[in-house]
Amino acid sequence: MAPSTSQSVLAAIDVGTNAVRLELARPVDGALERLHKERDPIRPGEGVFTSGRMPRETADRLVSTLRRYAVLCQRHEARVRAVATSAMRDAKNQAEVIQRVHNETGLHLEVVSGEEEARLICLGVLHRTPARTRSLLVDMGGGSTEVAVATGERPEELWSLPLGAVRLTELFETSGTVSPERLRLMRGYVEEALREELPKNIPQLPRLALGSSGTIKAVVGFAASRGGSHASVNQLTRAVELLAVMTPEERHEHFEPRRADIIVAGATLLECVLRHLGVESVIAVKQGLRKGILVDLLYRQDAANDATPLTGAVLATNQRLAFNEKHAR
Repeated sequence: MAPSTSQSVLAAIDVGTNAVRLELARPVDGALERLHKERDPIRPGEGVFTSGRMPRETADRLVSTLRRYAVLCQRHEARVRAVATSAMRDAKNQAEVIQRVHNETGLHLEVVSGEEEARLICLGVLHRTPARTRSLLVDMGGGSTEVAVATGERPEELWSLPLGAVRLTELFETSGTVSPERLRLMRGYVEEALREELPKNIPQLPRLALGSSGTIKAVVGFAASRGGSHASVNQLTRAVELLAVMTPEERHEHFEPRRADIIVAGATLLECVLRHLGVESVIAVKQGLRKGILVDLLYRQDAANDATPLTGAVLATNQRLAFNEKHAR
């Protein structure tokens, strides 16, 4: 595919369970030059996993944040893709919230499937990875965890698990000190879910996982000590045991307040996923869903510039389905 030389600005909006994020970037010679980014920890998923609905006050926070993002996107005349993930997927009043977002901000908020979320994360983390490199990617959100096996930047297998740091924290009430019994119950719950949702014997699986998301970065940094980006599974196990017996005040000395509240569940989930897969260690990476949205927009823009209108539309659609473009042309 020919490299993009367009100076048009691309915008990615990610409505997650913990936070809402915006990134603006300009394509330059096939790469992305970041212009601006924001993160607002308004926790859109707060209460959704226990009540099944997004409360009015949460929707108010979301709309207020997205209104500001929309103004920034308009100022840059950006092409925008705004996606919502696990919390909105689970909210019974999602249609009402999406309509309100459109009415009050002008943004079309797209609720993506878990598989599409995993595909976009794959694009974000693995963009420009050598074509024959095999990778295992784990991304942990507040409401779901995505796992992908890829060669180059193209995913071969995608899984989206209904397990997340906020969801588990609310289910097992682990924001405070966690007793050994409660930790055992949470581990058992996660392990059973993994046995049902995620295969164990994946062929040619790398021993090192790439871990994206803020929670994984925080857990790995704590487990490795001194803020390192690489941790073994045994280090993660020790970190879980240590975090569980800490008081909330002690956790706040190591993590920002909203991250501290969910860190025990996040560390437990990461440890269990890696043990289930037989992985030896994990390295925290910086990119994720937001970058994947931008790469997806970039590829669709390149496809449209590189083809007739009809062919461009077909290529853009198939790019989202991770097809083999070489054989399709």
